[in-house]
Amino acid sequence: MQRVFVMASVLVFPLSAAAFTGNDLNMLCTKTDTASRSACAAYIEGAADGIYNTIEAIGGTSGPQVGQYFCLPVDVKPQELTDAVRKFIADNPARSNFNATTMVSLGLGKAFPCKADK
Repeated sequence: MQRVFVMASVLVFPLSAAAFTGNDLNMLCTKTDTASRSACAAYIEGAADGIYNTIEAIGGTSGPQVGQYFCLPVDVKPQELTDAVRKFIADNPARSNFNATTMVSLGLGKAFPCKADK
């Protein structure tokens, strides 16, 4: 009986797990308490760092590369990243159910596009 319960739990768990969407991220970022604001900024910075490192691993980030979504200025502030992502989510409500990390990529790509090497 215990084996049946474990198997049923394993099968049901993926159905109950929901992805963290752009809308969820935006709701977190609109809260005014310090913990929520910190969590919002940390998520965006962490996602940006993860995307950057992934691109670095597949071919570098010294300029526009295939698949490179954004090129951050050296002196960019965390609030600028948050503002860019929130603006993208607000301007693209049809995409708000995309994965939150995807929305970070798209938002930063819109605000900080890579310039083509000449």
